[in-house]
Amino acid sequence: MPLNMTVLKNIFYIVASIVLLKAPSAFAFNPFSLGEEFNAKLNSQALLKSTRFYARGYSLSIGQNLTAQGFEQILKKHGYRQRSAEQVLTANDFMPLDTPTCQQKMSQPFTAETTCYQWMNEDQAAFILAIQNDRVFLLYSEKNNLALNTAALNPILVAQYRNNEPLLQEERKLADFPVSCLNAVIAIEDNEFLDHSGVSYSGLARAFFKNLIKMRKAQGGSTITQQLVKNYFLTPEKTLSRKAKEIYMASRLESEWTKDEILQTYLNIIYMGQSGSFQVRGFPSASRYYFNKPIDQLNLSECALLAAIINNPGLNNPWKKTEKSQQRRKLVLTKMLELQLISQKDFDQATIYPMPASHELQANETAPYFLDAVKSQAEKLGIQIEGKSFFTTLDLGLQDDAEKSLQNTISQLTDSRTKLKNQKSKGFELQGVVMMAENSTGYIKAFVGGQNYRKTQFNRALNSRRQIGSLMKPFVYLSGLINGFPEDKNITPETTLIDQSFEWIIDKKNKWSPDNYDKKFRGEVPYYYALKESLNSPTAQVAYKVGLQNVISTAMAAGFQSNIENSPSVSLGANAHFPIEVLQAYSTLAKLGQKTPLTFIEKIVDEEDQVIFSYLPQTENVFDSATAAVLVGMMKQSTLNGTAKAIGASGIKAISAGKTGTTSNGNDAWFAGFTPMVTTVTWIGFDQNTATYLTGASGAVPVWISFMKKIDSIYPMMDFNWPESVELKKVKFESVQEEPELIFKK
Repeated sequence: MPLNMTVLKNIFYIVASIVLLKAPSAFAFNPFSLGEEFNAKLNSQALLKSTRFYARGYSLSIGQNLTAQGFEQILKKHGYRQRSAEQVLTANDFMPLDTPTCQQKMSQPFTAETTCYQWMNEDQAAFILAIQNDRVFLLYSEKNNLALNTAALNPILVAQYRNNEPLLQEERKLADFPVSCLNAVIAIEDNEFLDHSGVSYSGLARAFFKNLIKMRKAQGGSTITQQLVKNYFLTPEKTLSRKAKEIYMASRLESEWTKDEILQTYLNIIYMGQSGSFQVRGFPSASRYYFNKPIDQLNLSECALLAAIINNPGLNNPWKKTEKSQQRRKLVLTKMLELQLISQKDFDQATIYPMPASHELQANETAPYFLDAVKSQAEKLGIQIEGKSFFTTLDLGLQDDAEKSLQNTISQLTDSRTKLKNQKSKGFELQGVVMMAENSTGYIKAFVGGQNYRKTQFNRALNSRRQIGSLMKPFVYLSGLINGFPEDKNITPETTLIDQSFEWIIDKKNKWSPDNYDKKFRGEVPYYYALKESLNSPTAQVAYKVGLQNVISTAMAAGFQSNIENSPSVSLGANAHFPIEVLQAYSTLAKLGQKTPLTFIEKIVDEEDQVIFSYLPQTENVFDSATAAVLVGMMKQSTLNGTAKAIGASGIKAISAGKTGTTSNGNDAWFAGFTPMVTTVTWIGFDQNTATYLTGASGAVPVWISFMKKIDSIYPMMDFNWPESVELKKVKFESVQEEPELIFKK
């Protein structure tokens, strides 16, 4: 005959009393002080506050290369659900539009080759996009009845931190969860959830007797409420004291919260697995992690699988322990069938439903470097980080491309070079940096501060000050274009320089005499040629004639912030800077003298959903655009047939300009390059500051090429926005066997 509740409670209290007599110290806690702590946390809701970081949703812009099929794949990958014309479009939905409908909505005539899509973001903002000839033709905001130059899909929750604990967590209302998910959890975890008051004495009794028979912990007796308390308030230690606190708090929680509030919170915070250094918390984040779609789109089988994972996320991981998780899913479905929550037909179909395929996680190794930079910017703004939501400029796809480009290139360099192999055998791990900023906005889209954040959290892109070598030279030549020489104020790309031995006398006593990298001198060379071939002697002569302080002022105006000493060797890059400074300075060159401060953050929202910071680009004209254009025209030659000529031969379609950098001791290899759309900086070196035996051309340029090849098709093919006051000329210099096209002032 089944035991009634009174008998079960008596059994539980008898067992508890025996344990208390045997181990009274195990329960040494004051229920009154515990109650005060519990009330304080509930009233302040401190446990619900977490710091959230969002990546920018997939970006769209007029002229962008994009096919209709590609856009559909992007929408589905980002969790949007396709609907038909007869269905209502709600948040996270999209549908193709026929040409007449699209024309009517956007008041634009289209050709038969035009394909239109309408989609709605989570914030109920509806957009329309028209694609023509595999390019974004028009963008339109239905909410504002306005044509747009850019638009974006939903921001992507990248990470959350609670008490400095890294999480992947997305909170949703109970109404957002499919009923199948709610039933699956209750069926397998606590089928008495709606009846008990926080503690299931029948469950505890069953667990006690089963564990007693097995002489080990074979079964737990925790209710959903107890599990919630354990995750919220307590440590995972397995002691009698912790269990007693758990039971007490569960009863208190049931008196403070409704069942809906308890279940909703539980489903939002329960541990569901591990993604790198980030814990996957809650069903909504687990839905995106395992199925790559929002929780409200899950079917019965998927809900059952999530419920199956709760018991042991490591053991029931559907990618690594497929058979085990499949068996556990069947058990969940069996429980649901026994409780008459599903039909036999539902059970049969859900049991044979395919398990989710594993998908590669974007920027898993290096995204934390970006988040560190976000925190640093927030601190500089004087904004407390805890509890805020940060909507960042991070593009997960680009971050992933940058990460892989760095890792793959370093692997290839190490495998193919004996000296690097020897260094690795001594414990020296070659490291690197990849950073990319969007020229028009100042948004930093990718920011890789090392190969692997889990191995080393040192953020080289943000915190490693290194000598920049020849990256300084464009600012020397720009100073010459701005200030002129004592004997010639009108400096052009054709101005003659003498590549010969040169002595810079310091304080009438000391002398400094730079050599070229190849130890050769070439005699008369044109101004542009000395830059593209990175010749040291002519560069030092330009700095001497212009005045070193003018060179320093030019570099600082572009974006360098670290102190630059007034020393002749600075003209060749003996000065040390953080990589982020290089990105800022070169993005100013990319914009032909317009300096836009770089940012990792678009906006910050506080705990009350109020915007407390919004990035508004404040562009400053720091150089004459025509003068800067002449320099950029010269720097284009570096990527065509200069020290970075591998870029010109790589097949990259985008027009580019840039400069290699190699320090005299061989410790640092750089390349800073830009297109009309983006600026990308790469660096290779050792943390121990030992020689890499690499140059900018052999070490940093391959990383740049690998990364830019992956994103080359995203941006429209275009040249720099040359000012009307300049013109393009083909030149010929007697000592140089080439006829380049260069920019000159009219």
